Parts: sequence; structure tokens; C-alpha cells
Amino acid sequence: MSDWCHNRLEITGKSALISIMEEWISGEAVPLYRHAVMRSIKLFLAGYGGLLRPVKTESFPPFPGLMQSGTGQGTSANLAFEQWLGLLRNDVPLDGEHLRKIERVYHQSGIDAIRWDSIPDVSRRHIARLIEERYADWFGIATLPREIDPGQCWERLSQLPDRAQPCDMLQIIPSRLAAELNGSGGLLSGASTSCSLYCRQYGMEWPAGHNVSWERDGVSSIKLAFDSAWFPPAAEVIAALSSTFDCEIRHWYSEPVHDLDGYDCYDRGEHVCSAEAIIDELDDGRPGLHLVPVVEPYESEGATSVHQAAQV
Repeated sequence: MSDWCHNRLEITGKSALISIMEEWISGEAVPLYRHAVMRSIKLFLAGYGGLLRPVKTESFPPFPGLMQSGTGQGTSANLAFEQWLGLLRNDVPLDGEHLRKIERVYHQSGIDAIRWDSIPDVSRRHIARLIEERYADWFGIATLPREIDPGQCWERLSQLPDRAQPCDMLQIIPSRLAAELNGSGGLLSGASTSCSLYCRQYGMEWPAGHNVSWERDGVSSIKLAFDSAWFPPAAEVIAALSSTFDCEIRHWYSEPVHDLDGYDCYDRGEHVCSAEAIIDELDDGRPGLHLVPVVEPYESEGATSVHQAAQV
């Protein structure tokens, strides 16, 4: 892809928080939201296959097939499934509170202990068909139907990743449960697709860093560079990053194909100033980003001043 947006960030903050930020940058921070999505896919499949059923009579218009087996007895497993269904119905944000709830009801459902070979044949056929239909969205790989092993997919949903993508922005601003299950669409009627949500919430289709590089510039600062597809991250993402790590972030960005260049500074989540930027090429061929010389910062109490001219 030629339309990469180049991002350069100078980050200054407390040394302990900068160290934690390094884990986020490198992808070492455990993606708990991804765990919740995988748990939820398995609960969805279990409901579709009739392994779990809500206790109360209710419909689920976004995907009526989830209720095709009717109601079940008031077991702890079915009660847990009913609670999870409420979270899906409300399309909850995948923040700390809801991640804990999903983890709790998943374990209460007991579905993690159900092996593929022990599932009744009729249920397995239903589940296998849905896995084949949603394989690219739920397992992240496009493949031919004959290459899909539903049993292997069922077991893979219990193998939780311990690493994220570098600069994973879904760890900064929570995604939504229904959108994550809906993926590219066609599963949940009326629900947002993940792409649509990402574009609205993060300003890009793939909310993570590409070609990421960074260097620790002393104990309390770090320089970060990454590419993003077509556009820079939304201002809300950089502001949330600044707030999460209680730091100042100076953000230069440039997408040369469409002449999109700019600069913003955030301090502890607050926007401090903006400026136009120009791009040229450094001696080693890398893009050099500079501020237009005149910058009028927004003065706020406690805000860190921003250089009127800088180079990454």
C-alpha cells in the first residue's frame, strides 16, 4: 500500500508509566479485550448449538437463530449465558468492568470444559456451519471451506493470546462487543461492523501501528514512529493515550500522497495546540517532519509548552 501515513510521537512523562507504555508499544501488554471476544464467540456458538439456553423466554432480533433451541432450566450455566446475552444485547464497551463480567460468566457457563467430540452430533453440525460462515472474521484468516476444521476452531477459542499487536489502540479506547462479533457484517442485523466502528472511533480501519520503531530517550521520554493506513489516528486516540499514561505527547503526521500533514500536542489528555507541518526528506531517506515556524499554543494552566519548531 502506498498511502501510508507516517506518525512521529515525542512522549514525555513519569518514568514508571513510560516503562508501561513500552509494553503497549511493543505489543507485550496482554490483550484482555481479545480474550473477551474469543470467550464470547464460544458462548455464541454454544447458544446457537443449543448447549446453552436462556432461562427466560426472550427473542434476539439481531440473530434469531441464537434462540432456536428455546429456553432452558435454571442452571448456573444457563443463567450465566443469559447474563452474557444481556451484555451482547447492550453492545457493551470492552472496558475493564465488562471484561471482568464476560470472564466471570464464561467460567460459570462451564463451556470451556466441553470438548468438541463430546458435543451432540446435531449441535456440532449447527456450530460447524456457523464457524465456516464466520471463519474469516472470527479467526482472522481467509481460507477455503474444505480446509476448515470446526473442531480445531472450537478448541482454538480456548487458546488465549498473551501478546497484542504493536500500538494496539483497542487497548486505549475500548471496542464494542456486538461489533467485534459482527466483524465484516452479516451476522447481527442492525449492528455496526467492526470496520465501521474502527473508522468512527479510531479514525482508521486497522487501529494498530505498522512498521513500529521506538527508542527510550532518557528515563522519562520516548520517541515513537509508526505508520497507519491512509490517515493518522483520531485525535481522541492520542488524547486518550496521553491521559492513560499521564504524559505529554507531541504528534507529527504526514501522508504524502494526499498532502496530509500536521502536528498536535496533548498534555495529560488535554489538547494543547495544533499546527500545520511540512515534510521533506532527511539525509538517510527517512521523512523529516517540521512545524511551520509560527505556532500559537493554547495556554492552559499546567500545560507544558510546545516547541514552535521541531524535527523528528
